[in-house]
Amino acid sequence: MYYGWRVVGSAFIAQLFVVGFFTYAVSLLVEPVRSEFSVSLEQVMYSLTAATLLGLFLQPLGGALIDRYSLRTLMASGALLYAAGLYAVALSATITQYVVSFGLTMALANTLVGSMSTSAVISRWFTASRGRALGISAIGTSVGGVVIPALISYWLGTEGWRGALQNLAFAVLLLLVPIIIFGIRSKPADVGLQAEASLDGVRPPADENLSMDAILRTPAFWYLGLSLGLLFSAYTAVLSNLTPYAINLGSSKEQASMLIMAVAVAGFIGKILFGMAADTFSLRTALWIAQGLVALAFLIMMQATSHTMMLVGASALGLAAGGMLPVWGALMAQVFGLVSYGRAMGLMGPVITLCVMPGFTIIGRLYDTYSSYTPALMVFTGFCLVAALLLLPLRMQRKKA
Repeated sequence: MYYGWRVVGSAFIAQLFVVGFFTYAVSLLVEPVRSEFSVSLEQVMYSLTAATLLGLFLQPLGGALIDRYSLRTLMASGALLYAAGLYAVALSATITQYVVSFGLTMALANTLVGSMSTSAVISRWFTASRGRALGISAIGTSVGGVVIPALISYWLGTEGWRGALQNLAFAVLLLLVPIIIFGIRSKPADVGLQAEASLDGVRPPADENLSMDAILRTPAFWYLGLSLGLLFSAYTAVLSNLTPYAINLGSSKEQASMLIMAVAVAGFIGKILFGMAADTFSLRTALWIAQGLVALAFLIMMQATSHTMMLVGASALGLAAGGMLPVWGALMAQVFGLVSYGRAMGLMGPVITLCVMPGFTIIGRLYDTYSSYTPALMVFTGFCLVAALLLLPLRMQRKKA
């Protein structure tokens, strides 16, 4: 078996632990943290805002490190910091300590162990099967969306939110760190191999080595970054509040937890479909479909009067999530090439962060003002429309060295 698939498997587990917690399971902590510290929803949402704000500064640095140093070393170091940070969050004595510890932990984990690192290492190993490899790796987020929330939910009932975070920290230390060390290799040459050939059997010519200034002066960088930023802003803000939203509509805590799992299961299917499509069809069209599914999910949720309707909306949201990571990774490789991949991803991180960061505060403020999530869903549906329009002038060609 081609060694690259071992790298895909390791990246799968990395995304299971990092994205599975930050994207899917964190909403389960909102109510117990809010109750213990007697604070508003907006104050709890500052923890997510802090994580994205710190990522604004860490991601460009991480992108430059990815292009220069061993990804195995970077990811293993990031996993160790992730475990230590989760334990520190569990020891928080005030909401301020919680916000700061959570923000720093997740910013480091997402930068060094998240999708930026995993998509970079996989793109170096694959050419013809890049979309499929990225899609399989991204399924880790969906499996994580089932496994991690289930574990957190169980631990919340037995040991509280502090014990849940401590247990997750031990799991990262004992499982994720060894898997990265033994499974990840930065590039095929590290084990005496070559990257996978293209469909016609020809290996692609070397990409142009773009400077950070050249990347920032590329119009495609801004069209793609702003489009993805608005999409991720809408998706992450709503997903982080999916559990309390369902409870407000009358769902039980168990039913609300099922919605998170529905997003993850649908995402599993979506990643397979979008990953296969990324090797065959237009990447821009695939991203348009993902944006349309997010908007559809919001429209369904706005009209939801029952748990069944929320389940349908959550499933549409999950299908959309299936297209985001594999299509984004394949687009970046196609537009900027592999030599400049880390720098381009690292620079795009702050653009996306600036779009994502206000989303958590917007949904918290609108809910506290209107006691309803409908106004926020209307605003985020508009985000999806603008995101789709920004892809119209996107040029897909890139130069070769």
